[in-house]
Amino acid sequence: MKKLMVCAVCVMAILAGCKNQGQTTADNNKDSVEVSVDEEIVEPNDTTPLPMFLMGSDTKYALMLYWTEIEEPKKDPDYAEYYDGWHKKWELQEMFRRNRAHYTNLIVDDKYVKIKYVDEVLKDPDGNTPSIGERHGRDEIPSLSARFDVGKNEGCIIVTDSYKDSRKLLPIKWFEYEWGKEKPLPADVVKQLEQKYGMKTERSVLLCKIGEDYTYGVMQFKGAYKDAPKDPYDEDRQSALALDVLIKGDKVIVNEQIGYYEDSYGATWNADDDGTYVGCDPIVAFEGPEGLEICYRRDAPESTTTGMFFEREDILEELEYECYHNMIDEEIPIWKKDFATMQKMYQADERSDRDVKLTKWSHCYIDYDNEWIWLTNEDENNGAFFIRKDGKFTLVAVETPNLQPSSCRKNEYSYLKLAGPAGGPSWQQEIHAFKNGEPIWTLFVLEVEGEINGCALNDKDISVEECRKYLDQVPDGEPINAWFQEIESKE
Repeated sequence: MKKLMVCAVCVMAILAGCKNQGQTTADNNKDSVEVSVDEEIVEPNDTTPLPMFLMGSDTKYALMLYWTEIEEPKKDPDYAEYYDGWHKKWELQEMFRRNRAHYTNLIVDDKYVKIKYVDEVLKDPDGNTPSIGERHGRDEIPSLSARFDVGKNEGCIIVTDSYKDSRKLLPIKWFEYEWGKEKPLPADVVKQLEQKYGMKTERSVLLCKIGEDYTYGVMQFKGAYKDAPKDPYDEDRQSALALDVLIKGDKVIVNEQIGYYEDSYGATWNADDDGTYVGCDPIVAFEGPEGLEICYRRDAPESTTTGMFFEREDILEELEYECYHNMIDEEIPIWKKDFATMQKMYQADERSDRDVKLTKWSHCYIDYDNEWIWLTNEDENNGAFFIRKDGKFTLVAVETPNLQPSSCRKNEYSYLKLAGPAGGPSWQQEIHAFKNGEPIWTLFVLEVEGEINGCALNDKDISVEECRKYLDQVPDGEPINAWFQEIESKE
């Protein structure tokens, strides 16, 4: 099956192949006629930009995530074999960028809702290019993208007026099944495809009805696909085969999805798919000038692929937009302005040594309810612990050579402890207790020759007996795990 777009070009290769060549901007008030798409995809003289996908959000707007650099890729002898694929992906992205302000329609529940283009995100707060081709689980992490104001509407597919007016929107009705009891494709369709490929079916699922005339599903074959094209990087590697299947009356057309196959592990198409093909789910469908046009998403465990299918005679053409990497368990970046804020807070605190410069930082985990940031100096014996919440920083504790940190947990409480010599036979402790992410109490203790000499709870003196009750609640501290990075690398 002919593919019209190369999938999942690695980021390192893209970066190597793209050179600075300035940025492009919208230059007129009409849909661009310079749409660079394979002629087999669109009707002659088509001036209609293709649908696009909103695949992310920041704290305010929905995002059309870009998948390649803004600059046009240049040919590089070291990566010549990738150039055509890179350039096609860039052309598709540029088609959108030229027309981005004209994507004014969001499809919600089989209806068009008006939306508004806002701007592009081309730099992160440090002035660098944001992440490309990644879907972040945290809205605070910027991506190279275009932003749209969609109000309170929830939808994925956006189109221009010219596309909307030249197509008929078709409803998609998903079949409902109990878990593990999916309905297979019709027996005659399964038999026809088994005979065509000379393979036996592993599984098939009838997924949805599109409009009045079409049904759609997926099919996965057993064993290795003997007639698969050779892998250019490993000719001995075996392939697996799955199909996206479109049925219209007696007509059955498919799109082939080639995966990998190993005798000991079986088939795989995506990381962590457990040997099961994750089908391309139709999100929106249109009746186009030459047949059905489907916007699809393939939501695998670690990636999400977007693209379109086009009904063309006896084949289901695929135009893959991008295979996004789904990011999980990410930490929110610390920007230059954040370090400047924390440095000022440290210098202003009466406990700090104003001659000390904090040069390293790390996230750490005093508890798992707060975002903790630990700044320290070059010798890692002076520092400060901060909590960031809702974009604001709180200085919790200051580390000195005589107050060294540790942490511990017991029951529902987490503790940040600082302790060390206070001169002569004296020993000092500073303990911060947290529960469910909230500060509960802070205890200051001074001991002389092993006996409590003074104690304050939340800056109020308490008795020795009451002090011991609090100390008895707190386990011994353990070293705090931290992987320090140089702050100057951000500057």
